[in-house]
Amino acid sequence: MQDERTRVGAARSALVDALAGEHRLRRQALKEQQEAGRWRQRVSYAEERGLADLAEAARARAARHTRTAGLLAERADEMQAEVRLLREALEATRGAGRAPPRDPLEARFADLEIEAELDRIRAGPPGGSAPVQRSEGS
Repeated sequence: MQDERTRVGAARSALVDALAGEHRLRRQALKEQQEAGRWRQRVSYAEERGLADLAEAARARAARHTRTAGLLAERADEMQAEVRLLREALEATRGAGRAPPRDPLEARFADLEIEAELDRIRAGPPGGSAPVQRSEGS
């Protein structure tokens, strides 16, 4: 029982960490995109004044920020997939090792959820074939 609670707690902690990591990566990617836009404006500013060397340096800086933003967004997408897997794993442990709800309303909803899950299991896999019933004389 204690081991189950420890595992659920660890799963929740991993989910929170992954969500925070994804959020942080997306925020950093947005900042990098904004910086890239700022450096692209500087390219135009330098070109208007005929400062080709300064424009080229600004162009290189904008490209670097754009690349960094892309890498951060890619990593955030990977984290999003990890979050989805962690949520699924945590959902699978939902209710495991728990005492029945004390609140009568929650207890009724828990019963309904269990009943719906049993109906789904009894219905079989989606798109699966129904069990074959043989008639006598076949």
